Amino acid sequence: MGADPDMSWWERYNTGIRRMHETGWGADVAVLSREICELLDDVDTTFAVTGAVAPGWPNPYEDGAEPDEAEYERLTNPDKFVIVVARARAWTRVLLDRGWAREGSHVEWALRPIEPGGVDTVLEPTANGAVPLVLTTHTPVDSDHICTVTVAAGDPAVRMAEIPDCGCDACDRGSATLLEEMDKWVLSVVDGSLEVDVIAGHYAIRTSFGGEGGTVQHLDQPTSFTAAPWSANWTPRRIPGGRD
Repeated sequence: MGADPDMSWWERYNTGIRRMHETGWGADVAVLSREICELLDDVDTTFAVTGAVAPGWPNPYEDGAEPDEAEYERLTNPDKFVIVVARARAWTRVLLDRGWAREGSHVEWALRPIEPGGVDTVLEPTANGAVPLVLTTHTPVDSDHICTVTVAAGDPAVRMAEIPDCGCDACDRGSATLLEEMDKWVLSVVDGSLEVDVIAGHYAIRTSFGGEGGTVQHLDQPTSFTAAPWSANWTPRRIPGGRD
């Protein structure tokens, strides 16, 4: 059964967590708070404006079908990925309008975006202990490339995700998946539920939604930080396996 198209990803997330709790599982995983849901609702409302000319699309493999080999080499509609840029603009507008951040003019990198160039939007939080958010927009250089947004955090900044990481037809899982991925990364920065360690040869990133790590190439400088919330009187989500 497919997901309810009228339900936001955060509503589905909370529904899933509550069902886990009812069956005695996931006691250490919390639902998203009312404040977080209200923030995401604000982003969605603003996205209705910033994304007005960037329509979404369904997951072409929702029914469990598998892509064929040719689809790994195909990029049918590269223009559609402008939707991730529109989502980044929505987040930027909401965070500035709430007074939680001011727009900066410079970013110093610890671990740069994979793709060179791009336009950096640097949001510097006004709260003590909070870390900056950097959204780097890469526009296509030709018809074989797509729009992407790199989400980074910290000062110096560490890239955490490139959305989407691939634009081929075979990797397409619909626009909702891309927007959810961006929301979770940005929310982790703003919520203060983020820990980052980057040293020569290795990185580790932990959020309330999970973690990842691996090898590092082309590191500008090592860095380590634990984020704090962008809003006063805001309690960050617990990071499983994080620092006490």
